[in-house]
Amino acid sequence: MGLLPPQYVGSFVLEELELQQHAGQLEEQLRALKDCPRRKSVVLRFSLQGLKVYGADGETLLMAHALRRILYSTCLHTEHQFAFVARNPCSPPSSLFCHLFVGPPAEVHVLHLLLCRSFQLCYLQAHPELQEAEPDPLPLLREPLNPEEVSRNVNALLSLRRLPVVGPLGAGHVFAQHLLQERRMEAEGRAVGWHPGNPYCSPVLVRKKAIRSKVLRSGAYRDCGAESQLQQRESAPSGWESRSARGLALLPDTEAALAESVWAFAGIARAGGVALLHGDVPGAFLLRPEAGGTPRWCLWVRAPCGVVPYGVLRTQQGRFCVEHSHAEFRSMPALLAHYSAVPGGCFCRLSVGHRNPGYEQRDEDSPALVQHERG
Repeated sequence: MGLLPPQYVGSFVLEELELQQHAGQLEEQLRALKDCPRRKSVVLRFSLQGLKVYGADGETLLMAHALRRILYSTCLHTEHQFAFVARNPCSPPSSLFCHLFVGPPAEVHVLHLLLCRSFQLCYLQAHPELQEAEPDPLPLLREPLNPEEVSRNVNALLSLRRLPVVGPLGAGHVFAQHLLQERRMEAEGRAVGWHPGNPYCSPVLVRKKAIRSKVLRSGAYRDCGAESQLQQRESAPSGWESRSARGLALLPDTEAALAESVWAFAGIARAGGVALLHGDVPGAFLLRPEAGGTPRWCLWVRAPCGVVPYGVLRTQQGRFCVEHSHAEFRSMPALLAHYSAVPGGCFCRLSVGHRNPGYEQRDEDSPALVQHERG
């Protein structure tokens, strides 16, 4: 029997969130909602424009968030939670909502990775000068997905094609679709696809009656925009061809490759990645292979005192360890998971959460622009 799709638990208000100081407090709030019974099966679709959440039918739009209004993404594996922090259009920077989803561990992990990768690609789109000339290889030991641990929703992600990065590329809009529903429909022999004729309305709060808990509230706005523009976005080819080989950013076709792309800030020059890390949350990290014949990586960690580099080695026995540490691990993901679980060793606890470097605290003053881009 297939696993359930992700479920939307709801949203709660965050006031004056300072991620540099209070990211840990946010995690505690999420853990407190682990057993919240209010849940709704959803389908998520990602693009460099933002994130859209649909009902289980894959057609009913529940909410949409422009990527530039999403501040932060995180994932709590043990609690099976994925969450992001966003603001609504025209709202003040101090008015933020945390949107919480639950699902199988591997699935919420992929959702988080997709959003983090979207952060990186969108930032690179806005700052093409940060693009690295020659991408670093990412020769890590990869573990295949266990089909018993992920739903068709995640498997559908593995067929995703390309996301555009602008510079010389133009403005392509290709949704990276997270489609459990479509895979199920394929299995049942039904037609696949969602129709762009869904009515888009003026921004109003949605699902405000769906979550009546004193803790949880709906902070989601409906998307709005011209139907013709929506049709253009949805009719874009799935294999998006760029005008420049250097400008093409591929969305990896496996969870492991996607994780490595996020860890390495793939496509962004090393110096630029380290600079972004300075503005990220404590525990955020950047992992890049070092030049030379020896299998070695540099792990930059955002510590309270700044960004600190550490060496990671692969032993002759094929195991991984932090330089000057006796703890060895069978894979790089296992090493990162260990140091993400408990503080110890030579650095603070690693964090899977990432701040969106392209986050904008305020919208443009132009009402027309806000009306067009509200999401």
